[in-house]
Amino acid sequence: MAELRLDGHKLQYHPDRVADFLAGRPVWPINAEISPTSSCNHRCRFCNFNCLGHAARSLPAGKMPALMDELKRAEVKAVVFAGAGEPSLHPDTFPALRRARELGLDAALSTNGAPLGDRQLREMAELLTWSRFSINGGSPKAYAASQGADPADFARVLANLERLAAHKARSGSALTIGTQCVLISENMATVAELARRVKAAGADYFSVKHFYPHADNPYQPDPAGLAPGFLSELERRAGELSDTGFQWIVRGEEKLERVRPYRECLGLPFFVYLREDGGLYTCFSHQDDPQTAIGNLLELDFATLWQSAGKEAAIRRLNRHYDKNRCQANCRHHQINLWLDELRRPPPHVNFI
Repeated sequence: MAELRLDGHKLQYHPDRVADFLAGRPVWPINAEISPTSSCNHRCRFCNFNCLGHAARSLPAGKMPALMDELKRAEVKAVVFAGAGEPSLHPDTFPALRRARELGLDAALSTNGAPLGDRQLREMAELLTWSRFSINGGSPKAYAASQGADPADFARVLANLERLAAHKARSGSALTIGTQCVLISENMATVAELARRVKAAGADYFSVKHFYPHADNPYQPDPAGLAPGFLSELERRAGELSDTGFQWIVRGEEKLERVRPYRECLGLPFFVYLREDGGLYTCFSHQDDPQTAIGNLLELDFATLWQSAGKEAAIRRLNRHYDKNRCQANCRHHQINLWLDELRRPPPHVNFI
């Protein structure tokens, strides 16, 4: 398979939106993330949403499928179902995925994989551009300790991964099946075994990433757990296990860097996040601040909110109130910000290419 780009950005492949941004014209988002529900069947120790309590909030019936039409009219190109809880627990998630596919939107699903039934797995192979299973341990014990789950879910998730791969093969689907593990002291000894297991189950890739601290997340991993040389050893083993059909990706420590050369978050207009209470945001990390909300999609349609004074006020709040050097490490806007900041401040002699 082609090499995946999990870090960095892909904004350069959308020159029309970049041109709008540089010219000061209105920019419509390219990518939308939707949190169908805050309910979750697991309690991952490191989850940044633990501070919000996982209250049983869900988007109302019928909202998500109808929203696909609103996003299509706004020229959004891709939707990801993820968020604060387990998206497959919402009964409208798969109807919304079907509607997205009918409209020609790229669609993706991030899941812990445990609640999925065979019909859902079959539809994932038919409807999705990519799926990603969050599996945070390579044994039932490590998995349960890291993911706050029944140890029996470990085998259940691996079996679902294998069934999804089988549906993909039978249907000739182009689905990319991803798996991800957040590296913490509770699971680090089992990561190599997990990589072997997900490859055997049929995953296309396995990503290992660091825990990224957040100001509102009380969890702090034991820094002594990641001994010097541990990541380099993982990278060596990743090279041995990877082949033309499987990539093991170890995301480096440089992603923990929090010093930013820019003062404004320039990437905000290109991304939108819909919370399970209907709140609409351009920043994922500061959603606990009500002044960063654009408005509520249960009250107004998407196009109206995106063109409202509320969006401008939310962006001003994010850019004037928050020190970018204190934002979360590996913020999803960071690489976009670096690129756009350079475009806005070109060096001399740019025509001598």
